[in-house]
Amino acid sequence: MIALTFIEETKVDGWVKAMLQGLEQLDPITENIEYMYTNFLNHFQMQFTNSTKQEVAQAALNRHSFRFPHIDQYISNFETLVRKAGYTVGSQESMNYFVKGLQAAPDVAEKVIEKFPVDYQDLKDKAIIVVKARQLIRAMRNMNTFPFQRTAQQTNQPNPPRYNLLNAPKT
Repeated sequence: MIALTFIEETKVDGWVKAMLQGLEQLDPITENIEYMYTNFLNHFQMQFTNSTKQEVAQAALNRHSFRFPHIDQYISNFETLVRKAGYTVGSQESMNYFVKGLQAAPDVAEKVIEKFPVDYQDLKDKAIIVVKARQLIRAMRNMNTFPFQRTAQQTNQPNPPRYNLLNAPKT
């Protein structure tokens, strides 16, 4: 009965009263208290565990944010949280959460929503493309050259011979 006193939410008042009435009808000497406690725990878990998990997932989804450049991890975690929170991946509500999480990298979020995505897949694809482009730009800035440009030294070197079992030199 002590556990029931810790529940003080209006959503559970009816359930608490019903459980208390059931417990008060028991004779503590002749009734199996261990069974009743186990039964209470089972009922309590069935009644409240799922909603608690869903509420925790909704709170985590609300806090979920993108950390550049980890777009694949962001998407994977996002989709898991959406399912746990009871939303449908691809719904308007989940798409809003997706964009909200991108706000941690405003330049990415701005580019993703610049050309209105039509659905979740489009939104996700645009986010991946924008992040990959940002990664390429950062790499180019760090190299102080262009990644697809060959240097003169690279183009003048002869290619080393390639050997296989048929043309390998014999020793």
